[in-house]
Amino acid sequence: MRTVTLRVLHGADRGRVFERMPVPVTIGREEGNSIQLNDERISRYHLKLQEDNDKIVLTDLESTNGTRVNGEDIQVRIIRDGDMITVGRSLLLFGSRSDIDRRIAEIAERVPALGGPGGRQLGDRIEKMARQSDVIEDVGEVRSPLLPSAPPPVPDRLSPSQAAELAEMLDYVQAVLRAATESAVMRPGGETVEIDFIHWQSVLELQATLAALLRRIGEPRE
Repeated sequence: MRTVTLRVLHGADRGRVFERMPVPVTIGREEGNSIQLNDERISRYHLKLQEDNDKIVLTDLESTNGTRVNGEDIQVRIIRDGDMITVGRSLLLFGSRSDIDRRIAEIAERVPALGGPGGRQLGDRIEKMARQSDVIEDVGEVRSPLLPSAPPPVPDRLSPSQAAELAEMLDYVQAVLRAATESAVMRPGGETVEIDFIHWQSVLELQATLAALLRRIGEPRE
């Protein structure tokens, strides 16, 4: 059975370790959750971690104050070792030290510059945060040092229709961005790029469309 480890870096439960808990895992302030946290800004049933297609998926359970992963508001997100989860005034680190070391090694294989001492420093930064978490003023702004520098992988196990729908969505995104970049102008000697108002609005509309889509995907299913 798949298990997860969560360590509380900040908040009333700082220092607690929830080790190798079998999924699904729910987090909230109410009894009956897999993890009960002492934080009045956390909803009774705040979020859920579950396994799907060999990945751990975090879903916000329509909490009052929301959930952040690596400083970003989310409704649903694939969670990886080294990611930081913010709920209320609490900051949780996902993964044990060995789990995070393993991910660092995997990243270092793809990005040689992160190998050796530099790669090890990523883990050290996380541990330093754990030791000094009492000085964090806004846990919602904390971002993981393991934030991906490359696009996420294309989902596997897609049916033909799902793959076609995903391709249509990416074609739409690419077309809007291509039109905007083709209209961009860089003045000689300048350090800024200008795009016209119409294309700028198309980029903003794309952002709004993606935001609405992400919200719809993240809505709990009946």
